[in-house]
Amino acid sequence: MDLSHHYQVDNEVTFQKLEEATVLVHLATGRIHHTNATGSRIWELLEEGRSVGEILRILENEFDASPDRLAGEVEQFLEQLSAEQMIHVAGSKT
Repeated sequence: MDLSHHYQVDNEVTFQKLEEATVLVHLATGRIHHTNATGSRIWELLEEGRSVGEILRILENEFDASPDRLAGEVEQFLEQLSAEQMIHVAGSKT
């Protein structure tokens, strides 16, 4: 996981926040992704254009979890959304 990477949300993704969760829908592929509170916060930070490193620092201040656990959750979340074509590394859309 490259901490300097910035991810862009695909233009075909729409989302709805529901209390602490968020539902993401990729309109072109029909893929749906449900998040928990951590995933919702990561999504918000992606929308703000934060780098992976910035996201990790913010989460470490906001959540009561070890840095290793948060890093694992962020990496897994980014991998899932990338695989579902909902995000891509800024400047490298495929």
